[in-house]
Amino acid sequence: MRVVLAAAAVTLTAAFAAQAGAAAPGPQCGGTLWKQMTLTDSKGINWNPQTTTVGDIAKLTAPSRITAARTTAFQKQVWKMDDVVIERYRLASNGELVFELYDVATNTYMNAYIPSTSCMTSKATFRKAMVGARNGFLKQCPAPTAQWQMLGAHATLVGVGFWNPVKTTEGALPNGAELRPLVGLGITQGCGKF
Repeated sequence: MRVVLAAAAVTLTAAFAAQAGAAAPGPQCGGTLWKQMTLTDSKGINWNPQTTTVGDIAKLTAPSRITAARTTAFQKQVWKMDDVVIERYRLASNGELVFELYDVATNTYMNAYIPSTSCMTSKATFRKAMVGARNGFLKQCPAPTAQWQMLGAHATLVGVGFWNPVKTTEGALPNGAELRPLVGLGITQGCGKF
């Protein structure tokens, strides 16, 4: 009887561990929208940055269907934010840097991302710029963790428009608009700059 109970306990433990592992996000690259997230689909993007704000992006209407192709003007444009607050940040399980941005004037939050360097292909347009933005942030600010870390730094950001079908991440705009990936990030105040 003890052997049967022990075997059942081992089986249940293994089943729960497998289920937990399958449900948890992991350090993977890829997915339907990954080419957009890493700029390996950069054809048709206007690389001349247009200045915007979190409040302006929040007013945009999301497409009825989000596909692997860039279909909207927002997705085909590089955007620049001159003075935005990086409220908090974290390291996602796939290595992306996730930034929760805050617009003081409109009391609005949105997200921006820089992919993991291990997920950027050598063919990615502006790979050097993405790596530079990532490394510049990591050099100036405290090391990211999997948990959200408060920051409150002011920054200038440059990134490509992206529609995220998942709107449950902390700081996500209701319309799903993000800057993803960022190709430029300069801390103007905070992380040791005054």
